[in-house]
Amino acid sequence: MRRKSEFQGTVLIADDHEIFRLGLLQLLRRSLKVKRFLQAASFAQVMEHLRDEDVSLVILDLKMPGLTASTEIRRLRLLRPDTRMVVLSGSECREDILGCLSAGAHGYIVKNQQTGQLIGRLRYILSGEMYVPASLAELLPESTEASRSNPIAQLPKIDLSKRQRQVLKGLTEGKSNKEIAQALSIAEGTVKIHIGALFRLLRAANRAHAAALGKQLIG
Repeated sequence: MRRKSEFQGTVLIADDHEIFRLGLLQLLRRSLKVKRFLQAASFAQVMEHLRDEDVSLVILDLKMPGLTASTEIRRLRLLRPDTRMVVLSGSECREDILGCLSAGAHGYIVKNQQTGQLIGRLRYILSGEMYVPASLAELLPESTEASRSNPIAQLPKIDLSKRQRQVLKGLTEGKSNKEIAQALSIAEGTVKIHIGALFRLLRAANRAHAAALGKQLIG
């Protein structure tokens, strides 16, 4: 009998550093109970695997050979729309993070994570959510008059998950975290996590700003 915590799908680890790939493989095997792995050292190998294999999760280094921009991530998403795509990179550059998320990555994780944090981020993404690093909030530029008068035009084109849309709808209705949690039958702490992610995704300065953006974004 399989353990309930065992990951059932195939994980593709794409990084041009073999030692890093093997270390991550062992970590996922131990922590997520992953049984089947594929490895790639270049973007061409990633494409080859995705054409030939049924892959559930891709963990992708942003600076590997053949991957020069977020355009390649968009190609992966078009090829395998049901596969979860995670960028695991050493870059904390705002343009890199927003570019990858806009291209369709389900999460952007900076490599300087503790192992427990990394596994937690991956579990969050595998649950169907989008992970955005908290550092992005510090990297966003100050609001300008143009962005305040037409804020949606400044937003990256990011698809929100179903749960994020539900939480955002609660914000637009003026509900408190507790009221949103009760309406969705989830923990209030979970609501806070979603709201933090929404603030970063929407570049919202505060709760009222997020609600205003939400009304334009989801109606």
